[in-house]
Amino acid sequence: MIRITRNDSPYTLLQQRLQYIAQHPERSFTYFLENVPQWEATLHPVQLEDTYIREYAPCNGYDFLIEALKERDRAKYKVDFRTNHFLITNGAMHALSLLFRSLYRPGAVALVQAPVLGSIVDILKASGYKIVFFYSDQQGEMDIEQLYKLYTPDMQFVYVNTPHNPMGEIISQHVMAQLVRFVQEKGISLVADMLYDSFTFDGKVTHSPLLMTSDWSQVYTVNSMSKNYGSPGLRIGWITSSTGNIEKLSGLCEAECVSISGISQFRAYKFVQQGNRELVEAVRSRKELIENQLGQMKQLEYNRPSGGTQFLVKFPVEDIDLFADFMLLEYGVALTTTSNYAGLDGSYIRIPLVYPVETTKRALQLLEKGLVEYPLRLLCTQNDDCCNLVQ
Repeated sequence: MIRITRNDSPYTLLQQRLQYIAQHPERSFTYFLENVPQWEATLHPVQLEDTYIREYAPCNGYDFLIEALKERDRAKYKVDFRTNHFLITNGAMHALSLLFRSLYRPGAVALVQAPVLGSIVDILKASGYKIVFFYSDQQGEMDIEQLYKLYTPDMQFVYVNTPHNPMGEIISQHVMAQLVRFVQEKGISLVADMLYDSFTFDGKVTHSPLLMTSDWSQVYTVNSMSKNYGSPGLRIGWITSSTGNIEKLSGLCEAECVSISGISQFRAYKFVQQGNRELVEAVRSRKELIENQLGQMKQLEYNRPSGGTQFLVKFPVEDIDLFADFMLLEYGVALTTTSNYAGLDGSYIRIPLVYPVETTKRALQLLEKGLVEYPLRLLCTQNDDCCNLVQ
């Protein structure tokens, strides 16, 4: 059995698989690894003005985009947002990096909802944080007492993700209110990562911590065009918080990159004006398809997500990354595994809800086929005589 990924690489296993694909242009591959929703319709080019090329944008973002996002979030959360409550960033990861660095103090501890995207942990460690994990359940409930037990004077903030990647849970309203009370009582901050807040199922809704208090000095939310509007190439995200916090973060943003691309901001503005209803409905319909298909694969374990753009599925294999490498080599299917996350153990694959129907059906069919052949191939590594069984 051949591995194409290695744990001592500076690249993630996911990125190593993408590099393998790039090195083999002669092959046809099925991408089934991203969780960025894909539009069914062709996107039409936007007529741009030279202004956005010839000038630096304001360091906090163009007013026209901020106004559009303000109205979007005001309609969704019924909060009286103002323009100076927003900062435009170079995607959500840039937003989180800005936040983590602005909140850092020597010896700081970050209390992080797990599992969590591995790159977030990498940013925190690079910034100097010690990381402590806590967990919620599939219904978005958690025992707040666990946070009080985990609290130390060095704790700087609590990070939560709702809807959660990859579990799909949505933090309930009363738990979000408890989180806000906890950080205010302890004098720390709450960072709510809400990148998937357009994608909720079965009547569930997301709950912003900004609804739970009139004092936003210790509360931040982060959002993104990548997930909510299926436009990762724009690299546009935004932070919402108090005026004072936004001013501080805008200064940090200006110091490190001057401003965010005006062309990307203008295109993001057009996306927000257009809306994302078609994209949301496409994800919901794909969820139904995948749920039906997974239900026929009896050897798999999973929970139905309340939101987000993926199922997290447990596979009956001991080494999930060896299986993923096998699927890429033998069937040309690129997958995301447990290795993409921190605070997650077990043999999991992220099954995305974002690809067109034909791609989704093909990937699931090949996964089912691979589950049959993989143990036979694995046996062949132990007994050469059996190889003829799978020729």
